Amino acid sequence: MHDFKSRICLLLVSCYLAAPLYAEDPPPRLGGPYKLLAADFTGDGQQDLAVGFHDLGLLTLERGDGRGHFEHLAITPLRPAQGNGFVDGSYNFASADLDDDGRLDLAIGCRGKFVLLMRNQGNGRFQPMARFPTASSAKGVALADLDQDGLQDLLYTARGTARSGDTKTGILYLRRGQGRWKFSKPITLEAGISAYYIDTADLNGDGFLDVLVPNELGRTVSFWLNPGKSIFKQLKLLRRRVVTTSGVRINDVRARDFTGDGHLDILSANWSSSTISLFPGRGDGTFGKERLTAAGKHCVFFAVGDFDRDDDLDFAVTHWTEDFVSVFLNNGRGRFAARTDYPTALGNYGVLTFDANGDGLLDLVTANYRHRSISLLLGRGNGQFDQATTLRRSFRETKDGFIQEK
Repeated sequence: MHDFKSRICLLLVSCYLAAPLYAEDPPPRLGGPYKLLAADFTGDGQQDLAVGFHDLGLLTLERGDGRGHFEHLAITPLRPAQGNGFVDGSYNFASADLDDDGRLDLAIGCRGKFVLLMRNQGNGRFQPMARFPTASSAKGVALADLDQDGLQDLLYTARGTARSGDTKTGILYLRRGQGRWKFSKPITLEAGISAYYIDTADLNGDGFLDVLVPNELGRTVSFWLNPGKSIFKQLKLLRRRVVTTSGVRINDVRARDFTGDGHLDILSANWSSSTISLFPGRGDGTFGKERLTAAGKHCVFFAVGDFDRDDDLDFAVTHWTEDFVSVFLNNGRGRFAARTDYPTALGNYGVLTFDANGDGLLDLVTANYRHRSISLLLGRGNGQFDQATTLRRSFRETKDGFIQEK
């Protein structure tokens, strides 16, 4: 009934031809979908999909029609703003209109220790406009107006694992937006070991966005309370932490009101212990005792939404070594029913929830990088989802660019 081929025409067989970059074919490099971002990139009022790939420097854009169909528009090789070659893969995306042309542009955290800013050309392709180096892999990236001047500021992390050849700790970079691709010199803050992602939310109710970073090797979620309009005049901000009692590897964090008391709570995915931690917020930037929930093996990234339409926030979580996505339904007080697992494909990593087919119900999309595929699960509005339909999406890098594997 829900034939995925009739609903989502993702990444039709295509090849991007570029000037030769190698004297001979490079060693075979394959990549599959790794992270996803849903937004209206084409300006038609419908949600499109930007897809980043594991170990390959390409971005694809799929145009949504609001009825569950996605038309492949373009492949954009991810090149540095200066120089030849491709980047080695993308970690995370953020989107905002950075040049006031009415189109959503992209900030991309890349392997190879830099962040790329990409201009939306309106035809499905993106043009590199700026490149900011980092001291370690750029795992986290976000765009947010931290000082409320009406301009988007740029936030990103250098991972920092303390391993040989890497920095001893993660770094959070804050650059004040100055309009039309211009940003100030960065404020750099020590961000804890293995700074993995960035979320922004008002944790203490003062009207300014605060910053959260999970520490994948440190058992902690680090966060910084925004002092307000003076944030970019302060060279140091106090790093605060909540500490999970379970495991040492936290991949993802979300600050949302899961307990229904009007205060933002912290939710973390602890992949090494296969648990989820919830720290209830008090509304003043402090948090209560941790609540642990078993989550399934190697849980990594969240999608948060009201899946059963009962006016509280539920969540789904992916599992990077497994072939299923797990859904947790909230009782309205931050307590979650036992998980329901929905088969997808091996190595589901990135996950999104949005209404893909226009029926008013939240659906799920997962990026399964080990299987090199994308899965769509249509929501029923009662907390349940239809069986996933999965398409293989594998690309190979050649001396001429990227070719989709059949």
